[in-house]
Amino acid sequence: MTRQLIRNAMIVTGDGRTKPFAGDVLIDGDRIAALGAVSPSEAATADRVVEAGGRALAPGFVDTHNHGALGGTAIGASGLPVACELAVLGGVTKRICGVDGLSPAPVAEAQRSQYAAQLKPLDGAIDGTWTWTSIADFLAWHRGRSVTDMGLYLGHSAVRRVVMANVARAASDAEIAAMAEVVRREAPLTLGLSTGLVYNPAVYSDEREIAALVRAFNDVKPGALFPHLRSESDAILESAKEVIGAAIEGGGGYCNEHSKIAGRANYDKIGALENLLADAASLVPTMENMYPYTAGSTTGDAIFPPDMRAGGRAEFLAALDDSARRAAAIAKMRFDSKSWDNFIHFCGGLEGIQIAGVKPGVGDAFLGRRLADVSRAAGAQDPGSEAAYAAVFDFFAANAGEIAIISHYGNDATMERFFRRPTMAICTDGLMPGPGQKPHPRSLGAFPKALRMAREMGIALTEMVWRMATLPCRFLNLPDPTLRVGADASLTLFDAEAVRENNDYLNPEVRPTGIDCVWVHGTCVLDQGRLIAPAPFPGRALVSRAL
Repeated sequence: MTRQLIRNAMIVTGDGRTKPFAGDVLIDGDRIAALGAVSPSEAATADRVVEAGGRALAPGFVDTHNHGALGGTAIGASGLPVACELAVLGGVTKRICGVDGLSPAPVAEAQRSQYAAQLKPLDGAIDGTWTWTSIADFLAWHRGRSVTDMGLYLGHSAVRRVVMANVARAASDAEIAAMAEVVRREAPLTLGLSTGLVYNPAVYSDEREIAALVRAFNDVKPGALFPHLRSESDAILESAKEVIGAAIEGGGGYCNEHSKIAGRANYDKIGALENLLADAASLVPTMENMYPYTAGSTTGDAIFPPDMRAGGRAEFLAALDDSARRAAAIAKMRFDSKSWDNFIHFCGGLEGIQIAGVKPGVGDAFLGRRLADVSRAAGAQDPGSEAAYAAVFDFFAANAGEIAIISHYGNDATMERFFRRPTMAICTDGLMPGPGQKPHPRSLGAFPKALRMAREMGIALTEMVWRMATLPCRFLNLPDPTLRVGADASLTLFDAEAVRENNDYLNPEVRPTGIDCVWVHGTCVLDQGRLIAPAPFPGRALVSRAL
């Protein structure tokens, strides 16, 4: 077993209390053998010495909302899987996937291709066809395909598809009972229940259904609800009450996923939302997470009313070309901001929606541009006109619906207020880059940006490391990563005074600076900024403890 000495580091233990202190760390295999004062005789046993030069050494960071379980397994130029390249460059050693209710399993065999098509704009696609049905099957397929650790939430939409396919209606008592059985069967290898109440088919569910599935998960082991709210804009308070109520009724914890408020008319609701989170915290375990940006990113079909997205991919594409359905949808997208989470409305119109992904060879010229540019190119100069929206429909149809978007919904003041919350973990919500994509910069920049913002805002490094590494593990019932003798040697070495993101919305794949070295279970996968592809990959499956 390899022994490595990290010399002259500023050790940030991750416990949230201990002030950073100078010292050395000796790694023996995948464990920390000595920390602080390492004796000369112990140091002499090291096979490799890393000179830290006073840089911060911390537990590896946890990306609590990641989309890299599928397309992210493709091998990148470095020899690492793409999702792991992005993670490691940001200091991340653990990724939590299966988010927004869209875990890659369970899936009925007959629905594999349809579900794969739904997930492709968010999670990318694997090389080949899906061969799995259960969470256990998927984890067996995934084994050996990740350099970082990876865990899954159990997705509400995946469970609902198994029982009800993609139908647009509320579930019956019998269907809810059947879904609960699926949850109990699949819960042991997952970390909690995620839902995405703007995505099919969870968008058609109600609080009663969500609470029943949270309760079913907690019949097996403790698990929180990790929701994408039904509305993050005009109806954000009502939507937060819905899922907090379901979490409490179901007996689980609550995590406010990718915390944000969309639309300038709603920014002043943050105080009321914080009161709801405080009320929840008085009753159940809670945590929040966020990516520190004022724009989000998701599948392009999220801009369409929910009824247009019912059924399979072929049905959605047919709806785009159906003149009557198109006219009804355009009217709803232009004028209805109350009955559904209207992305175009809360982003201020077509100008607020940036194109992050297209079908390669079809929409490439519009990558990085706005939907308003699409409409203008089609001759509709008024981006609020019916003709402008019709041009957007044509664009989606030409690209077979394979559109990803960046939604510019927020403001810095609200984002920074969320960021200061001591219970706020960090995530990337990172979509997987590939041909025909110009992804959100958060995929690569979220964690370096969080460290830069904390430095500039006067948030102590002790607190930020706790929030980025330890808080998520404790909330998810995973082993505590706090640095101590015997702890897991998944570590990040970074320059606390210089670390920062360097990318932006038009140049999203520019690397950050200041993340120097990363170890996953003692295996160095980033060495002074150089990515290393070890054999075998050291990533493990993350499974929460049953307390």
